[in-house]
Amino acid sequence: MIKISSILIGVNSLPKAKPFYEKVFGFVFDEFRPPFASAMMGDVEFNIEEDETYRHADWGKKNVGGRKSVTFQTDNLNAFLKIVLQEGGKIIEEPAKQPWGWYNSVISDLDGNEFVIEQEA
Repeated sequence: MIKISSILIGVNSLPKAKPFYEKVFGFVFDEFRPPFASAMMGDVEFNIEEDETYRHADWGKKNVGGRKSVTFQTDNLNAFLKIVLQEGGKIIEEPAKQPWGWYNSVISDLDGNEFVIEQEA
């Protein structure tokens, strides 16, 4: 058997990123000790981490910013997007109906990490 153990999201500053992830995604951090923090969403652990000298030279370039390979689902996309904006995030792609019938939007956090947010139609 195999399952997802954790998902890594790189940020520039954990103290600045923490309120965004708490208020937007509802994360409750069970561990917060910069440069590392972790929170659970269901059975999946999210590791929110800063770059650090012990990491390989390209760590920040590869892990902070850009489209992440994780999609989140919400029951109310418009309400979710309002919270994103209130917390300093951005809407990268406005909600649009997809060929499979769901609505998708793309948002970014304070560090330019982008996430697909979807709502079942």
